[in-house]
Amino acid sequence: DSFSTMYHEIGEYIAKLETVTAEKERIGAELDVAAKIQTSMLPCIFPPFPNRDEFDIYATMDPAKEVGGDFYDFFMVDDRHMAIVMADVSGKGVPAALFMVIGKTLIKDHTGLHNDLGEVFSEVNNILCSSNSEEMFITAFEGVLNLKTGELRYVNAGHEMPFICRNNGVYEPFKVKAGFILAGMEGIRYKSGSVQLQPGDKIFQYSDGVPEAMNRKNEQYGMHRLEKVLVQNSEKTPAELLPAIKADLDAFVGEAEQFDDITMLCVKFNTKDQRSDISVTPDKDSIKTVTEFMESTLEEWKVPMKVANKVQIAVDEIYSNIVYYSGATNAKITVTASDEKLSLLFEDDGTPYDPTTAKEPDVTLSAEERDIGGLGIFMVKKMAADIHYENTDGKNRLTVVFGVK
Repeated sequence: DSFSTMYHEIGEYIAKLETVTAEKERIGAELDVAAKIQTSMLPCIFPPFPNRDEFDIYATMDPAKEVGGDFYDFFMVDDRHMAIVMADVSGKGVPAALFMVIGKTLIKDHTGLHNDLGEVFSEVNNILCSSNSEEMFITAFEGVLNLKTGELRYVNAGHEMPFICRNNGVYEPFKVKAGFILAGMEGIRYKSGSVQLQPGDKIFQYSDGVPEAMNRKNEQYGMHRLEKVLVQNSEKTPAELLPAIKADLDAFVGEAEQFDDITMLCVKFNTKDQRSDISVTPDKDSIKTVTEFMESTLEEWKVPMKVANKVQIAVDEIYSNIVYYSGATNAKITVTASDEKLSLLFEDDGTPYDPTTAKEPDVTLSAEERDIGGLGIFMVKKMAADIHYENTDGKNRLTVVFGVK
């Protein structure tokens, strides 16, 4: 009787084992497909934009499970701006991966709608909070790099601080104030910041799986070791840097199990344009300072006299208007030059005003018959190859472009 009972129980056990094994294989196959789908959602072809030489970028993501909650992204916002995103979803596995897809999509979709990245994260946060029954959250960092001027505007929602390597220097922590996490509380207002990158500068961003990686002794990799390996590899390109960090990380961890996703991204600003700027208080005395700055800059860059004269006229007209009519307390003029063009960027915190919409004067009339005003900007528009105005972050920004050849 005992052998008969055991015989039947073993038969039932084998049948259940076959069912469980088949189910595990099915789940494993589905997770494998999910991992491939997740990988395909992340930019993984390098170089991603072969026709763009203003930047060099490389990124990797190694999930702790079949699918992960970390994600990175980079994309062109428009022809002049490239966005980079690094984020980490709470938890691991399938739930984190699904929330990752939602967060990644929302951030990308909203980035092109606002000039202020703080507004982007504020809207994304509210949307995530409205449908977050599992109470998950995301730490995220986003930066938008101006490929012409090198200005990097950024916003941080509780994520790790990045590292910046100045040209011919070494990586140093860039202490960014961390805002509140995304999907944590509705109504949070996020603030953006900016940093100026120069040609040759690099920025490295990562998820907490890097400094928090642990070996079998329960020792963390740590920020000190990360900074050390970054400094040792400061001269490497982004595509060379990330494998070097991963190799050092693997050597430290050894045979210990990876418990968190490891994600890294590095971008180098490559523009070869010459660049110089001046910040002034827009008063009557500063006009001479600006004029001398432009004269010395144009002479140092050996700008052709014909172009230099046009640039000086534009600076005189536009900056005088800022001084006398804008009510601004701060102003900045940035000049950049390449082999083909020279650009002027005027920024001030005065009353919002688009001079490109000013009514053109009737030049057929005599000076006594014409209305006062409008002639200066009219001359600039006729001389320039392009002129563009925008008001972002509470600042007037007027860009004037001249052809060099």
